[in-house]
Amino acid sequence: MEFGILGPLLVWDAAGRAVPVGGPRDRRVLAALLLAEGRTVGLARLAAAVWADPPVTAREQLLNVAAGLRRTFAVHAAEETVRMVRQDAGLQLSLGPGRLDRSRFSALLARAGRESADGRYALAADQLREALALWRGPALGGLDGPVFRAEAAVLEEQRLDCLEQLAEVEAALGLPNVLGGELARLAVEHPLRERFAELQLLALYRAGRRPEALAVFSRARQALAEQAGLDPGPGLVRLHRAVLADDPALLPGAGAGAGAGTGPGAPAPAVLPVPSQLPPAPAVFVDREVELAELVRALGTPSGTVPSALVTGQPGVGKTALALHAAHRLSPAFPDGRLFADLRGAGAGPARPGEVLGGFLRALGVDGRSLPTGTAERAAAYRTLLAGRRVLVVLDNAADEAQLAPLLPGTPGCAVLVTSRRRLTGQDHRLVLPLGVLDEPAALALLARVAGHPRIAGAPGDARRLAGLCGHLPLALRVTAAKLAAHPHRSLADLVARLTDERDRLEELSHGGVGVRAGLSLSYRALPAPARTLLRGLALLDAPDSAAWTAAAVLDRPAGATDRQLDLLVGDHLLEPVGRDPAGQTRYRLHDLVRAFARERAAVEDPPEQRAAVLDRVLRCWVTLARAGRRAHQGADYPGLPHRTPDWLPDDTLAGPARTDPVGWLRAEQEALVATVRQAAGPGPDLPSGAAAACWELAATGEYVFDLRSDLDGWRPVQEVGLAAARACGDRVGVAVLLVGLGRQLATHEQWRRARDTLDLAERIFRELGDPHGAAYASWVLSYLDRMQGRPAEALRRCRRDAAAFRAAGEAYGEAQALRGIGQLLLAEGRTEQALDVLREALAVAGRTGAEWPRICLVRWIAEAEHRAGQLAEAQAGFAEVLAHTDALGDLAGQSGARIGLGRVALDRGDRTAALEHLRAAAELGRRSRHTVVSALAALPLAEALAASGDRTGAEALLAEAADACRRMGTRPLLARIDALRDALAPAGAGSA
Repeated sequence: MEFGILGPLLVWDAAGRAVPVGGPRDRRVLAALLLAEGRTVGLARLAAAVWADPPVTAREQLLNVAAGLRRTFAVHAAEETVRMVRQDAGLQLSLGPGRLDRSRFSALLARAGRESADGRYALAADQLREALALWRGPALGGLDGPVFRAEAAVLEEQRLDCLEQLAEVEAALGLPNVLGGELARLAVEHPLRERFAELQLLALYRAGRRPEALAVFSRARQALAEQAGLDPGPGLVRLHRAVLADDPALLPGAGAGAGAGTGPGAPAPAVLPVPSQLPPAPAVFVDREVELAELVRALGTPSGTVPSALVTGQPGVGKTALALHAAHRLSPAFPDGRLFADLRGAGAGPARPGEVLGGFLRALGVDGRSLPTGTAERAAAYRTLLAGRRVLVVLDNAADEAQLAPLLPGTPGCAVLVTSRRRLTGQDHRLVLPLGVLDEPAALALLARVAGHPRIAGAPGDARRLAGLCGHLPLALRVTAAKLAAHPHRSLADLVARLTDERDRLEELSHGGVGVRAGLSLSYRALPAPARTLLRGLALLDAPDSAAWTAAAVLDRPAGATDRQLDLLVGDHLLEPVGRDPAGQTRYRLHDLVRAFARERAAVEDPPEQRAAVLDRVLRCWVTLARAGRRAHQGADYPGLPHRTPDWLPDDTLAGPARTDPVGWLRAEQEALVATVRQAAGPGPDLPSGAAAACWELAATGEYVFDLRSDLDGWRPVQEVGLAAARACGDRVGVAVLLVGLGRQLATHEQWRRARDTLDLAERIFRELGDPHGAAYASWVLSYLDRMQGRPAEALRRCRRDAAAFRAAGEAYGEAQALRGIGQLLLAEGRTEQALDVLREALAVAGRTGAEWPRICLVRWIAEAEHRAGQLAEAQAGFAEVLAHTDALGDLAGQSGARIGLGRVALDRGDRTAALEHLRAAAELGRRSRHTVVSALAALPLAEALAASGDRTGAEALLAEAADACRRMGTRPLLARIDALRDALAPAGAGSA
């Protein structure tokens, strides 16, 4: 089989017959694979080629297309000539030599170049004509979309280069009618390619048609001015002057004289060297096709300016590899040369622009003895030599804008590709391309390309762990794969074990003089001392990300004073900004390997007491902010909690987000809080002496956000870690406080027996310590268990005793909650007026906290009492207020309760539609909250409403499910209410199960 993309996509069998490929989707997939020329194409990249907006089933559809193409190939081709394989990262289509017209075209073009360089112009012309004969029309005809448009533009540039070279070699052969009228057409259609005009002018002059030759210059000058606002380049101007002067050097076989171009059609002494300084592109290169296409599109499209592209990213992410692959792919579009320089921007001694310009000028043919001495003079000479030429300049590892400025060409035709670890913002780049780490499939594909596919496929779990330990960083993956290839006796599991210990990871990620540590060291050494200190301090923290207040605590500096250091780390890609959190704070993250490197430096540069001091400041800041958030949310610290950890902030303004939006702030910090609690629990060599106290205080103080979000799975581990820390340091107050929190969590999980045992122990410890305030908090949670388990008298006794204890301690929050419990119990007994009196008293007490949450809790139960008292308008207003507040907080259980109330009010008003809407929403919120009690409470009124609307089957199913849950929990009062409703809804003679 043979394949053609130099025109519409075509496939031929061995007999030259066209082979049907399938529908448009199949043709797009095949074209994308052919364009990769044997490289693996990721499924995401294929999806981008096939769909403007890939569907969720894109992966399955692509694999189905691949299977269909394999079947086609199996029928029409031998396996050794066409082979499609599924790689970890995507699909790969391998063709035998010469099976793709683009490959044959490139090979012919390369051979023609060699023949031309050796002066064998006739042979070169034959090769070029054969190459052009492969074209059947516009490349990739009929395939639209950004991927194919970019590739088609590159292919078209290569075709024009071929035509240009053919014109040059035919001119060198002295043929009187170079390309016939084709050259005139090309000069008109592509005025920015001045070489066509130069060759047409030269051919007409040599044919004795001097006026027409001069007219070519006039037309070219007018077209350049109209289309790009430019004057003709120096080459065309020199040739025009030579024609005006009838310079004999223009005639075939003439000696020295005025010349214009760079090809064989110009007089020999005027030919400038064509530098080709690009290093070879790395052979192993995966999952950058989209980025590659963007670079080719940005730099390969002619324009009236000098296009430039900047590739940025952290050390080892593959910036240079991408730039080299792009530069080699762009080479045909820049026939006058490819310049390359490593600017050494990450090191202590960046390359001087004057030094780089000297190398460029020598490559462009300037004798070393004639080099200008100053940087400005060299830049001017460099730009003069590049004027009118198509040269690609690749500037790798740039330090800053000042280093780049003298190295930029001054006239259109050239293009610049820059890589830098820094985010250079001072240049006006056509494209800025931040390069991230690979995704998992691409990381596995890279490992497989170097270490061997069977080895990686044979241990998929270890391979994934290995890629993760490398942080999906291309350099780390290459080093790891090279080690595997060099030591075939070593298993992947062995290397995983070696890399798991962070202290040895960077040592393992070095091989053959190449490693991650060396690249990071260059960036690290270039930082000023405060930025290095911040990097080391942030690396000591286990939190997955952090806000700017953490940097202030690390450096012990006020808010805003660390912004410059953060910007420096971000600019050098050592710290990654990951967006703004719900509290409006910018969050920052360290890559795992950067963290490992910075911890190494901290162990070397910072004494133990300094590292402990950093952690101490961060922990104290954490506890202080969490306290501020809890006070803002509830109006009080954790009841019974002494301040083992003193309040400390480097700047009081840092508490602003925690005070103004405590739930949003702690929600944004939740993952960091969990990691910090675990780190403070130890063990750890750098932990300060107060770490255990900070651990349990932070675990206790931050629990409210887990409760509100119904994050039951996240809540319990934090409580258990804090409890273990309190026990480890022998702090019985801490133990009692965490037992209360753990008991509340168990109660929320409806694990009544374990919850009661835990809370009984907490209450006993508080009483042994002589702390009635703490004991009252444990007792208040026990009163909730009493209510749920059908012991209302005991619950009422506890609430009255607890209210008195909170009142004696001067804590309004606890007193309001205990009074609320009394009101709820009175409501359950049907004593609505008394309940309203108590609940309104509780509301007044809650008002003294200055916080909104305690007040909203009372508004909800006052609305419940008002509803039972028939005050529907007041009840509706109360429930609506509660719904608005709990919805804003993301409190699922609170929203469900408010919706239940609104649904019942709507039922009483006869608005069955609104009632069902509210009650169905309440049931769904109850399920999402994972609170069985909340779900059962929502089921009761919804079942009643369904039955009233004629859906007795739906009502019975709902109640049966709720009854089963209540039996499992042992929630007797709620079960009795459900059974009573089931009996009321059952047909005569039937009863509840």
